[in-house]
Amino acid sequence: MLRHPATVPGFRCALLAGLALAMGGAAHAVEDEAGFRRVVLPFLETHCTACHGEKKQKGDFRIDTLPRDFRDEGIARHWAEMMDRMDSGDMPPKKEPRPAGAEIAQVADWITTRLVEAEAARQASEGERISYRRLSREEYRATMRDLLGVTCDVADPAGLPTEPDWQGFERIGSVLTISPSHVEKYLATADAALEECLATGPRPPVKTVRWTPRDHRVRGDLADLLSARGTFERTRIDLVPNNGALDSEQLHIDDAGDYLVRIRFSALRPPGGRAPRLRVYAADLNRVLFEQDVEAAEDQPTTIAFRAHLPVGVHLIRLVNAVPGPNPEDRPSRPLNSKPLVRLQRRLPWQLKLTGDDGVPIQPVIMLDWVEWQGPVQESWPPPTHQRIFFRGDGAPGDLAYAREILTRFVARAYRRPARSEDLARLLPLVERQLTAGATFVAALRTGLLAALSSKDFLYLVEGASAPGAARLNDFELASRLSYFLWSSLPDERLMQLAAQGALHRPEVLGEEARRMLADPRAAAFADAFPRQWLHLRQVGQFAPDRKLYPDYDDYLESSMVAESTSFFAEVLHHDLGLREFLDSDWTMLNGRLAEHYGVPGVEGEAMRRVALRPQDHRGGLLTQGAILSMTSDGTRHRPVHRGKWVLSNVLGKPPPPPPANVPPLGTTAANQAKLSLREKLALHRADGTCASCHRKIDPLGLAFEHYDAIGRWRTTEAVRDGQGQDPAIDASGELPDGRAFADEAGLKHLLVDDLDRCGAAFTEKLATYALRRGMTIADRALLADLAARSKAHGWRLADLIRLLVTSELFQER
Repeated sequence: MLRHPATVPGFRCALLAGLALAMGGAAHAVEDEAGFRRVVLPFLETHCTACHGEKKQKGDFRIDTLPRDFRDEGIARHWAEMMDRMDSGDMPPKKEPRPAGAEIAQVADWITTRLVEAEAARQASEGERISYRRLSREEYRATMRDLLGVTCDVADPAGLPTEPDWQGFERIGSVLTISPSHVEKYLATADAALEECLATGPRPPVKTVRWTPRDHRVRGDLADLLSARGTFERTRIDLVPNNGALDSEQLHIDDAGDYLVRIRFSALRPPGGRAPRLRVYAADLNRVLFEQDVEAAEDQPTTIAFRAHLPVGVHLIRLVNAVPGPNPEDRPSRPLNSKPLVRLQRRLPWQLKLTGDDGVPIQPVIMLDWVEWQGPVQESWPPPTHQRIFFRGDGAPGDLAYAREILTRFVARAYRRPARSEDLARLLPLVERQLTAGATFVAALRTGLLAALSSKDFLYLVEGASAPGAARLNDFELASRLSYFLWSSLPDERLMQLAAQGALHRPEVLGEEARRMLADPRAAAFADAFPRQWLHLRQVGQFAPDRKLYPDYDDYLESSMVAESTSFFAEVLHHDLGLREFLDSDWTMLNGRLAEHYGVPGVEGEAMRRVALRPQDHRGGLLTQGAILSMTSDGTRHRPVHRGKWVLSNVLGKPPPPPPANVPPLGTTAANQAKLSLREKLALHRADGTCASCHRKIDPLGLAFEHYDAIGRWRTTEAVRDGQGQDPAIDASGELPDGRAFADEAGLKHLLVDDLDRCGAAFTEKLATYALRRGMTIADRALLADLAARSKAHGWRLADLIRLLVTSELFQER
């Protein structure tokens, strides 16, 4: 495998020299046409056109007619891909004669120079433009929380639309557009937030609503009968596995805010079995308000309490025992939740049996006594959120100076820069008109605040407005880039002060601020959002596992899988660990549910915690985590090709090209033939020459994880449904395109650790893409290479890499 600069020592110097010449516009840059005919054309005719020329176009790609107008981004991408393939040793193919390293270096140098010149020309043509990068949905929620002090339920059905992504990232400026539906929802969301934030009327009354079986399930003659028996006050509702209660209960909320919820119940775990899992679900909001394993003796009920934020409306609340169980239609006898439960043992013959004859539970069951809702909860009135905006009281109707002061302070915070005269010239007349129409001072200011929250300067990160054409961010723009990188929210007072002093852009200041911000609890937003987007974790559960094939898979297991990956990333970040841990480690993050799934003993409870792994656990690093393994499956079986593509794209940074059209599916085995493993079926698929070239790179990376089924469980044989005979034994061995062989997933992880520099460079590009909210271009390569080299010198430690990125020239560029 040819690699630069390992086999071509002068390549990096030549490349950097070419970059400097191209970006400086020097007259002595390599001539385009003459250089092409002298260096590139002979190379292509010797090594490339046999497979990509007039007579044959493998992969539908032809080189001899490829235009050289590098200003066209599509053409530029083709040339960049050619260079990457040559640099990695993928092209020419291993079976063909290998060109000398110096030849490859010359061609790469010519291509790089042309790409950089074209990129510089494109950037120059856009230099006078102002960049607008819209806040993502989660960033909007966090910003409204920190600005107004209220919760915006942006993921509710009436909230903001789901964000599109680019290569998994949900904050890329060119992708996050605004539609008319966005505008309507932004207005509605901001208006509801201000309604909750401001005291525009009297204090809302605190209301208490209690639901009990006696109120909702015991009526008429049945109530009289139970009263006569003396059991009326002791009736309960049973929640059995995979079933709920109170499904038709409506909760009327007149005032948005936080509500205190209390639930009294008993919950019994069968010996050796799982605990019941109480889930409180608002069906109309498609939102889980509370979920937790619960346990309490039948004669010693417990009361839990939690807070839930609820908008105005009528909400359909469901209480569910979320432990997996048989579907209601599959049960030989169903529970009748419309009838009261007095004692657990007293079941009718046609009801689902919950205990043995000795009274010991055989099902995880919850016995519900009552549910209480109380709110909205307000610590004071006017609330602190109101007092922060109206810092000298509510003001007199004609006090325009106070109104101007309020708007000036609010705009500086909301727009993340000092307020300008044109900002107030747009907002203040709105307030004046409301006051003239007879509105109260608070109501009139609310109109101005709503307009500010609907402005492009709030909804977008605006870069370049103060100095169009500037190559670097100003300090206030830099403060926003830094805070939305590490906190997903607006800059705090310290960042704004440093920006006002003109000191934030200094590398030593940026480095210290990055250190401070990573130690702040708000950095949890980065530790959660970045791995979710980098690893494509929102795809987990996209193809729900078949309940008949995987009956133990449930929402709790799925959320635990995602939590393992995000908390693993956070552990690496906050404990000064290196990128090597992502490839292979002797520990992972587990809770009781996931540990049970993996077969790791001694872990209980719901909280994720660091757990040392044994060799027989077959875990460690990201690649053998349940989220990654299940995400790259289809709900019925594992998908080696998907797993290999995921490794190429997210670990090695070399996504394969899309498959050709009309690729036939893998065949099935006839009933009278011996069972074939998926590996054997893929080998038949690779016999097609159209598929072989790509699968040679993809398949070994995916087949290394054959020991893991569609939900990430370890196995030694593959369950095959077609054909006859025994299920085939697992073979997870493979060979990489460069000839290095491995026996299983552990061997592959060792090879990836050997390639840590390559993986680290790919991770650096992913991190920069997230931080800068744009894809990296050829013009960024030199800065990315320098950043990767400095990170390597720091042992590839994650926290150091983040600080190096923040203090780099790349981070301050527009």
